[in-house]
Amino acid sequence: MEQLKMTRAPGPAAAIPLPEGYEYEYYAGLPGQVGDWLRICKEGLLEPGADAAVFKAAIEDYPDLDPLKDLVFVKTTGGERVATSAFVLHKDGRGYIHMVCCLVEHRGRGIGRAMISLALTKLWERGAGPAFLTTDDFRLPAIKTYLEAGFLPDANTEEMKERWRKVFAELGVEGL
Repeated sequence: MEQLKMTRAPGPAAAIPLPEGYEYEYYAGLPGQVGDWLRICKEGLLEPGADAAVFKAAIEDYPDLDPLKDLVFVKTTGGERVATSAFVLHKDGRGYIHMVCCLVEHRGRGIGRAMISLALTKLWERGAGPAFLTTDDFRLPAIKTYLEAGFLPDANTEEMKERWRKVFAELGVEGL
């Protein structure tokens, strides 16, 4: 099934810091980073058998994505990587939020909100126009975070409108 799509108008995002006890770490090819990315993304985005080839396809070979500036981790101050996201400025000027995921035991603390804020800020600094993302219907907490960050549903077909109506009903928010 096609993923849901959301779009945000160009403009700066509200600055949302990471919660206390967490810090950012940019991808630098450090030992363990690919394995940690896979471990994190297997908690909602990837199949259990995903391996380094999936990282290569999803990150290293993704159009216009430079892992050294576009891929970020969130780690505890103790050094455990617990969340990741990527943000891409496409050649057409659109920003894209890519592969946002957090380990289950660290969800609900505002890490996702902070990562989206950072991504939108970095994209805006690079001159991005509108930003977009794709997500799945069942990722309700993520969708709520995206809505709070100013993303709006792209409901350009009747099927998409119906799917968005269900999502909004499940979230208990006004919508389509």
